[in-house]
Amino acid sequence: MSGYQVKACADSKIRIRALVIILIFGLFALFSIGMAIFDITTGRTAFGIMFAASALIFVVLMLLRINSVFGTYIKVKNGMLYMKSWVNDFLPYDVNGGFFSEMVPSKTKLTEIPVDEVSLVLVGTKEYIKRNATIAGKRLARALYPYEHSKRKAKKELISGMDLFYVETFGGECSFMCIYGYDPKRVVDVIGEIYSVNPDVAVRVSSREYKKHVMKLVKKLEREEEF
Repeated sequence: MSGYQVKACADSKIRIRALVIILIFGLFALFSIGMAIFDITTGRTAFGIMFAASALIFVVLMLLRINSVFGTYIKVKNGMLYMKSWVNDFLPYDVNGGFFSEMVPSKTKLTEIPVDEVSLVLVGTKEYIKRNATIAGKRLARALYPYEHSKRKAKKELISGMDLFYVETFGGECSFMCIYGYDPKRVVDVIGEIYSVNPDVAVRVSSREYKKHVMKLVKKLEREEEF
């Protein structure tokens, strides 16, 4: 069917919570802008500057939340796999800037791969994928190196625990992205669509939650083959 797609993104509960937080940040930003205008026009410039700075902070926090929850996805459409991820592959904020870099939302990129060229799909932590990837996984290891050797303990722990979606092609290339907070069922639905187009693909997942949905997918495919 033309235009048909299977898409995975952040879990619905996470998206709802994010929308509430975004709304709150937006209201505080509007309030701060209004107070800044009022204070500046009434001659209280210092308070006006303070509220203007507050408005800027709330806008930045709102953009960071939007980018972290709604900025990425995985989907299969018309025989193509689309992976929209952050340019740094793992985090929703800039990691290459200065002191305030974590207040700058990371840009996104879109990777397009013909589904019939996909040879391997892995879902799991970085260590699981590094153990199960082929030689193409060296690119993932290089991308992870700055995070794994970062002086910031929180960043190292975040990278260590997040789930990644990793794809290799028959041509020896690989692509990967963070799927922390994604709905496991929807991710497995995407994998199922890849398999329906390309039955030669190998699939491995690590967590029990993903395995549960993969088993359901396998049973579904077996029933369809019976008919």
